[in-house]
This record gives sequence, structure tokens and C-alpha cells, in this order.
Amino acid sequence: MIRLVVTFLLFIQILFAFDLNQTLIQQNDPKIFQNIIKELNQSAPDYKLQVTILKKLIQTLQQKPVTLNKKDFLIKKDDKYIATFLKIIELYANSLEKEQEISDLQAQIEDVNDNLKDTPNNTTLQLEKLYYQKLLKKTKNEVTLIQQNYQDWLDKLLELLPKIKFALPSQKSIISLEKKIAYLNKKLQKLQIEKERWTILENSTKLKSIQNSISYYQKRKNGYVRSWMQLQLKFFFDYLQKGSQKALQQANTIEKFLTQNKFDANKINAFHIASIYMLDHTLGSWKIKLISAKTEIELFLKNNALLGIPLYRFAGGLGVFLLFLVFRRLFTYIIIKMAHKIAKLTASSFDDKLLEVVEGPLKFAFIILGIYFAFIIMQINGEVFDKTIKSLIIFEIFWIFYNLVVVLDESIYRFAKRFGKELYREIGAFFIKSLKIFIVAIGLVSILQIWDINVSAFLASLGLGGLAFALAAKDTAANLFGGLSILADRALKIDDWIKVGDVEGTVEDIGLRTTKVRTFEKSLITVPNQIIANNPIENFSRRNIRRIKMRIGLVYSTTHEQMETILTDIRNMLKSHPGIAKNATLLVNFDEFEDSSLSIFIYCFTNTADWAKYLEIREDINLKIMEIIQRHGSDFAFPSESVYIEKMPNEKNCDNR
Repeated sequence: MIRLVVTFLLFIQILFAFDLNQTLIQQNDPKIFQNIIKELNQSAPDYKLQVTILKKLIQTLQQKPVTLNKKDFLIKKDDKYIATFLKIIELYANSLEKEQEISDLQAQIEDVNDNLKDTPNNTTLQLEKLYYQKLLKKTKNEVTLIQQNYQDWLDKLLELLPKIKFALPSQKSIISLEKKIAYLNKKLQKLQIEKERWTILENSTKLKSIQNSISYYQKRKNGYVRSWMQLQLKFFFDYLQKGSQKALQQANTIEKFLTQNKFDANKINAFHIASIYMLDHTLGSWKIKLISAKTEIELFLKNNALLGIPLYRFAGGLGVFLLFLVFRRLFTYIIIKMAHKIAKLTASSFDDKLLEVVEGPLKFAFIILGIYFAFIIMQINGEVFDKTIKSLIIFEIFWIFYNLVVVLDESIYRFAKRFGKELYREIGAFFIKSLKIFIVAIGLVSILQIWDINVSAFLASLGLGGLAFALAAKDTAANLFGGLSILADRALKIDDWIKVGDVEGTVEDIGLRTTKVRTFEKSLITVPNQIIANNPIENFSRRNIRRIKMRIGLVYSTTHEQMETILTDIRNMLKSHPGIAKNATLLVNFDEFEDSSLSIFIYCFTNTADWAKYLEIREDINLKIMEIIQRHGSDFAFPSESVYIEKMPNEKNCDNR
């Protein structure tokens, strides 16, 4: 009957020239294709190829998909449990591999279809297409079967997990396997090098022999890796059975070892998926994510470096440094605050000043300790480590000396009074700045000496550079000596009102290089000391009296008697005024006949140089002068012109014009 069906199909194909695949695509009985082989035209040129294709097709139809059955889950011992788990992994790995094959099969079918467009009745191509279609369908079914069932298989293993007792292997057996694997890795590496050598020399005999050796050792290595994996899985399932987080670490250890030894990538991927699934259902997804994140961070810190320092050491050192910063904050808020409260209770100011001196350096000491222990944890040692710590300690010491100068500034000002009370502030400020510069310079030189930098030799080695530096510093030296000459001559002091060239204002500071002057517009002008030393200085603050100089004009209608009385009263008023200096020049005279007025010249001095008081005195004098002039019947003149017309023209002449 089957033979008749086949014969009929072949007859129809020849008669109507239709696609054979459309007829046989639904046929899955191998006997039909076996009979087709018998009916093929043996004289055809592609007869052998057609037979081969059909045999492969029959073999494909006869193959049954590999899967698990009930016997695989009749488990009582740990070895059978692990064997079933490995079988699941292999099946899932095969499905991943077959997923990659599916795209290749689809590409093959597309290629055959392209060829069939040119020769649509080609039986060989039609059989080839049929074979690929059957193989593609079978592959898809197998992939679907495995991927739909592997989670159920893992669930069954999880149900059996509490009933299994795992006999944990000794570390000795694991180490023994790791040594064998390491040996085979070296052997394979040497064979690969030798293979490249004979490839270059094009010796096919040697290449074949080496390739056989590589296959042999690779097979042995894979066997050892599988045995190692079986031993490690006992630890994994034991941890999983106990609900321990070590199960995830063990899974990561296995996966890492398989990757390092170049185990089958699909099997590694399948193990990862299966282990995560079992961990997720045993420990919980949030724990897995937490542990995975922790593990990834640890791996990242171990496998990466910053400035040549492994990140985990760098992180440890940074953590210690931050811990000392916390200690520093606690020290500030507890110890330092308490010390300030105690110091306020004492009558002496010595403890307050001592706290001001040591507070900053003590806080910085915690930073030095943090850096010291951080360097130890990061294993940074040697000459650089020692020099860095010594430099920080010297910085700390000279910081204390610097603070001493700041805190003891009052004592320095008292000492400066011995050189003169008028300029003690300027001399004291000069001493303080000089001491600060000296301390900073000595500290800097000390730190440079630690780093083996000879400062004197460095300056001497500058040569022309040193000459250029000296020339550049010429103005600085001139300003420095200018400042010294200002202090020595006592030409001015802080708060003096001075005028130097176009600069006028109040002296705010006399420095080593410059003097700062605040103008009356409140802008700050910085004047180099050499300019002040080399130019005339008008110091308004050094005068104790201030001049009043003015003219007043009276109208021409003022009589002789009125003028004399007015002059006398103004003189008497000025002589008796409390704001006018008695020992200074005082002049009140009628000295000029001006165009519009009788001019009186007034010249005197106030007994103060203060600007505000001077204006008050001058205002009072002006008011009293006005009162005297008005009392005596005269008045102030203002510029005016008088026009006199000798004769007016008569009306007749005006009309004629």
C-alpha cells in the first residue's frame, strides 16, 4: 500500500511538475521515505546525493528528543541528585546551542529556495529543502520542549532537596583535581604554540598529530572539570539545603572556575540560569539581588585598580580616612567645646590663647593619622610614604608657631611701644608680618629638605635665571626698604590723613611692600612704599590747627563809621571765640575797593584740625559775621553794574526817525 502511495506521488510530480515538498511536508513516517529511495531513478546523475539526503531525513524522523523521565527523579543519593541536575544543565545547554542552529537552518532553506527559482523541478533541491524543513521543525520542537519543562524539572529537584544528605568531599580531593586541570592547561597551551609553529611550516602530518593530542588532552581536561564541578555542587546543594547565603558564593565560584578553564559557554550559561532559579526559590529574590550586588562589588574592587592600588585596598584606606574625619568631628564637638567652656571659667586668658594656638593643629592631627593608617591599609610604603608623613608633621609644628604669632600679637605690640608710642602699631605690624614670613619660609625649607631638595644649591644653580629673579625682585626690595624708611622717619602712621602726589586719604595699613590708603570716596588705593618714600608727603593729621581764609564784600553805601565799627566787632568776636586759636595769626582788614564791593579780608585759625569740628566753628563764625553786618546797617554786596544816561532824545527826533 505504501509503495503504491509513493509511486502515485512520483507519477503526479512528473505529470504535473508540482513541488514535491508540498506533498511530503506533512509526512512523518520514515517508511514512506524509505520506499521513495527504492523508487528513485538510479540512472539519474544526482541519485547518490538524493539517497544520502533521504537517509538523513529518515534518521532525523527516527530520532526521538532527549528528555527526562520519571526514573531520573527516583533519587535517594546525592550522586544521583547531582547527575540529574547536570543532565538538566546539558539539555538546556543543547537547547541554547540549537537556538543558534535554527537561524543557520533558516538561512539554508532561503538559499535552497533561491536555487529552486532557477530550476523549480529539481528533485535534489526539493529533497534538500524538505530535509532542512524537517530538521528545522524537529529542532524547534526540541528547544520548545526543553525550555518549557526545565523549570518543572528544577522544581522537582527542589522538592527532593530536603530528603537528600550530601556527603561533602575533602579539600584534598578538590585540590588534586585543580592541580590536574592546571597541568593540562599548561600542556594544552604548549600544544597550541607548537600547532602555530607547524602551521607556519605547513607540516600537515605534524599538525594532524598535534590536533589529535589537543583533542585528547582537552577531553581529559573536560572530564576533570566535570568531576570538579560534581564535587563543588555537593557544597552548593548543602548550602542551599540549609538556606545559607554561601550557596550563591559557591555558585559564583563554580561559574568563575568554569569560565577560567574555558568550559562550554552554553553549559556555563545553563548552569547560571539553573542555579539562579534554584537560589531564587530557596533564598528569595531580594536576597539574591543583595548578595549578587555585594559579590559584584567585591569582584569589581578586587579586579580593578586606581593608580596601581587595588580598589578594595583603596576603598579600605578611604574608609579609614573617613573614620578619622568622624573622630575629628567628635573631637571638635566634645573635647574642644568642653575645653572652651572650662577656659571661660578661669580668670586667666592664658588658657584661651593656648586653645587658639593648638585647636587647628589638633584637628589637623586627625587628618595626619587618617592618612597614615590609610597608607598602611593601601600598602603604600617606602620613601614616599615616610616623606609625606614627615612633611605633614613639620607642617603641623610650624602651624603651631604661626598661630603663636597670631595669638601673641598684643604682646608684640606692647614690645613695639619701646620704640615709640606714636608708631607702635606700625612697628608691631611689621614685626608680626616679618615673623610670619620667617616661619613660613623656614617651614617650607624644612619640607623641601625632607624631599632632598637643597634650596641653597637650587638657587645657586639658577644661573641666568637667578639673575633674572634678582632683577625681578629689585622693586620688591625697594618697596621693603621704603617701608622701613617710612617707619624710621615716622612720616606717617595708621589713620593719618595724607596726600602723596594725586593720592589723598586715610592710611589704613603700612605693609612690607605697600601702604593702603582709603580715599574720601571710600575707595582703597594701594601705593608701593618706594613711591611714598621718594615723594613729598603732605600729612594733614600732623597739624593741630586749621586755617580759615575768606573775603566778604560790603555795599558801597557803607559809611566810614560803619566800616570801622564792623571791623572792630569782627576782630573782637574772633578773639573771644572759643573755637579760634589764640596764639595763631588773626587778621581782619578792609584792604580793597572792588568793582562791586568794599572787600574785607579775614584770616585766622581754628584750634582743631578735625574736619567736622572745623566746619562747625566756621559755620558759627559766618553766622556771627552776618549778624554784625546787619546790626550796623550795612549789607553784603553782589556783582552789579550801574548804567547812567546823560540825555534822553526828544520825541520829534524820534518821530522823524
